[in-house]
Amino acid sequence: MWRWRSTVIASAAALFIFSVGAITPAHDFTPYMGRPSAQRKHFQGDLLERAGHPERVSPLAAPSRSPREEGYFVGGGAREKSNGSQERQSGEGTWGTDYTGVILPKKTNLRWWHGQRYQGGVGSYRIDGPRIIHKP
Repeated sequence: MWRWRSTVIASAAALFIFSVGAITPAHDFTPYMGRPSAQRKHFQGDLLERAGHPERVSPLAAPSRSPREEGYFVGGGAREKSNGSQERQSGEGTWGTDYTGVILPKKTNLRWWHGQRYQGGVGSYRIDGPRIIHKP
């Protein structure tokens, strides 16, 4: 009894889906495909309202300030007690903040090597994978 009902319901649903697809072709749902730019239907109205105002920052996404955060110039690669590490020169680093911890304070502020240690440069990362040969 239940098997018969589920078969009838599934058949009716499939028939409905296929009949709606036959009435309204899929290309009607996409106004930009296959039309020249002069015939495209453009959105009339406020684009920012439509997108949900992406230019505004939510109060929930605003950065927080706490005594457990430290602001400094980010970008150095040497620990504070490293031999040969130097202070930041003007124009180096980007200002940022880091969480320093509560019970065990963390040393997040790094110093600079200034060429004493090789850190990157040309060829330090492989950006290209293996070559793929496309066969027709």
